[in-house]
Amino acid sequence: MRKTRSKAFSWSGPCFAPADYALAFFTALGALIVYLLTLGPTITGEDSGELVTAAWSLGIPHPPGYPVWCLLGHLFTQLPWGSVAWRVNLLSAVCGAGTVFLTALLIIHLTRNRWAALAGALAFGYSWEFWEQSVIAEVYTLNALFIAACVFLLWRWHASGRDRWLYGFALAYGVSLGNHNTMMVLGPVFALFILGVDLPHIRWKTYAGLLAVASLGGLVYLYLPMRSSANPVMDWGNPETFQNFIDHVRRKQYLFMMTENPRSLARFLRQLQVMGTFWIQQFTPVISLLGAAGLLVLLWRRAGYGVFLLLLGSVAVITFVLAQNFDFDKQWLCVMSVFGLPAYWVTALGLGVAIDALTTIWPKRLWAAVLAGLCVIMPLAANWHDNDKSHYYWTCDYARNVLHSLDDNAIYIPAVDHQSFSAIYMQAVEQIRPDITIGRKYGYVDMSRVPEMPKEIRKEIGEFPRRREEPRIFTWLLHHTDRPVYFNEPPELPEESGIQFVQRGLVYQAVRAEETLPARDYWDEYRWHTLSERDIRGDNTAELIFAEVNMAQGKDYIAQGKEDDGLRLLYRATEIYGPDAALLNNAGTICARAGLYYNAHGFFAQALQADPHCETARRNLERVDALMREYGSYNRVQK
Repeated sequence: MRKTRSKAFSWSGPCFAPADYALAFFTALGALIVYLLTLGPTITGEDSGELVTAAWSLGIPHPPGYPVWCLLGHLFTQLPWGSVAWRVNLLSAVCGAGTVFLTALLIIHLTRNRWAALAGALAFGYSWEFWEQSVIAEVYTLNALFIAACVFLLWRWHASGRDRWLYGFALAYGVSLGNHNTMMVLGPVFALFILGVDLPHIRWKTYAGLLAVASLGGLVYLYLPMRSSANPVMDWGNPETFQNFIDHVRRKQYLFMMTENPRSLARFLRQLQVMGTFWIQQFTPVISLLGAAGLLVLLWRRAGYGVFLLLLGSVAVITFVLAQNFDFDKQWLCVMSVFGLPAYWVTALGLGVAIDALTTIWPKRLWAAVLAGLCVIMPLAANWHDNDKSHYYWTCDYARNVLHSLDDNAIYIPAVDHQSFSAIYMQAVEQIRPDITIGRKYGYVDMSRVPEMPKEIRKEIGEFPRRREEPRIFTWLLHHTDRPVYFNEPPELPEESGIQFVQRGLVYQAVRAEETLPARDYWDEYRWHTLSERDIRGDNTAELIFAEVNMAQGKDYIAQGKEDDGLRLLYRATEIYGPDAALLNNAGTICARAGLYYNAHGFFAQALQADPHCETARRNLERVDALMREYGSYNRVQK
C-alpha cells in the first residue's frame, strides 16, 4: 500500500458503479453488432489467409509468431458456425468489442460522465482502422485490448492503492508481449507511469516482483519451439532451434527495412505528416480534432494522466516510423496505417474528455445526447462502406481460381502475400488441391519443397534463401523435375537455362525446350463473385487483385492481337489502382514489348510522375523514346 502520491497523479476517483459496467457492456454490444453485420465471411486481405491457417493448425505465422493470438484463434476455430476463416474473424470482433468495453470504463474513470463514455468508446469502435481490423483475421484488436487492459489495471491500482491491481497489470503485460511488438515499445511508458505515481518512494522489491510476474506471462513464447517441432502446416522460420527462435522473435527477416531506405529529417517529417493524415481520417476530421482538444483539457485537469496518454499514443507511432522508415507508395501506406492505433485510441479517450468539458459548459441532457450521438453517427456513417466486408470474396476467389487452373501434381510459386497466403488457406483448411506443392509460403522459398537438391548446394543457399538465390534454385528445380511448375511472376533465369515462361491466365508456366502446351481459355474458366470496381470498397488487396486480373487479361489480349480490348483493361487497372509506379511501369513494359510505343511512353511517364526516383521507369522511358525516334511514334491503338 502506498503512503503518498505524486502530485501529478493526486486524483484517484471513485470505484465503478454497476450502472457504469452496464453502460460499458451495452456500448460494447453496440460495437459487436456492427462488427457482426460487417464481418468477413472468409479470408480477406493482408495476412488473413496465413493467420487463419496458423490458428487452425496451431502453427507459426510470420515473425514474431503471435503465440497468444494463435492459441486464442485456435479456440475460435472450434466453434460450430461459419467457415474456419469466419470464426477467426469473429475473434477480432470480440476483441474489438472488449476494447470498446474497457474504453468506456476508462472514460468514466476520467470524467464520471456516461454520455461521454458512450460517445468516446463507440467513436473509437467505429473509427476507420479499428473497425477494419475488427472484421478481419488480424492481431491488432487483440493488441488494442491488451493496451486498454494494461491502462485499466494501472488506473485501478492508482485509484485504490492496492498492489494486486499492479501485479495484475504485470501479468497482462507479460502475456501481451506474446502478441505484438507494440507492447515492447509501450513498456517504458507504463514504467514511467508507475514511477510517477510512486515518487518520491522507489520500491525496488515490488518492481522486481512485477518483473518476475511479467516474465511468467512472457513464457507463452515457448509455444513457438514446441509447435514448430511438431511441423505444423504453417511453420514460418522453423523456430524449433534456439537460433531460429531468437531470429523469429526479433523479426530478423524484416530488419532490412531499417536500412534499405535513406534517412533524413525532411523524410522523417513527411512520414509523420502521413501518419497525421491517417489520424485525422479515423473519426472524421472534426471529431479527431475534438479528441485532440480533449487531451489538452486533460493536461490542464490532470497533468499526469494527460502526459501518460500523450506518451502512450506518440511513442508507438514515432518508434514504428523510425523502425519501418517507410516509402510513400500505396503498399507501404497500407501497411503503416495500422501502426497508429495506439494514437487513435488515446484520441478516443480525449474525445470523451472533450464531450464532458462541453456538457459542463452547457449542462443540458438533450445537448449531451445530441453531441454524443453526433460523435457516434458521423464515423459510423463515414466508415461503413469501406469497412463492410460481409460480401468480401476477392481473396478466396483468387486462390480458388488459380489452384483449380493448375495441372495435377504441379509446383506453384506465388510472389506476394495475397497469392501465397490465400493458396495456403484454401489448400490446408478448405482442402482444395492438396496435390499442389506451394513453393513459397513464407516470403522465401521453402527449401523443404526441393528435398532432392544436393546437400552442398542447399548448405550454400541456407535454410531461408534470399531473393538473389532464387534464380539458382529455380534453374536447378526446373532441370530436375518433370512436374509442371507455375509462377505468378516469371523469374529472370540465365539465358542458357533454356526455360521459357508462357502465360496461363493469372500465372506463368515454365516450359522446357521439348514441351508444348495445349490451348485453354482460362478467363472463361475462372469464377468470381464479383470483378466490379464498385465492390472494391477501398480495400487494398481487392484493388491489387482487380489490377492483377485486368493487367494479366489485357496482356493476354494484346498477345493475341486484340489491342483494343487489351489496352482498355490496362488503363482500367491503372486508373482504379491509382498512381503506383510499379504497376504503371509493368503496363508500359507490356505495351513496349508489343510495339505500342505511344501507350508505353504514357505509362512510363506516369510512373515517373508517381515516383520520380523510380530508375527502372526512367530507363524504360529513355528506351521507348529512342524506339519512337527510330520507328516513329505511330501506334496502332491509342487511348
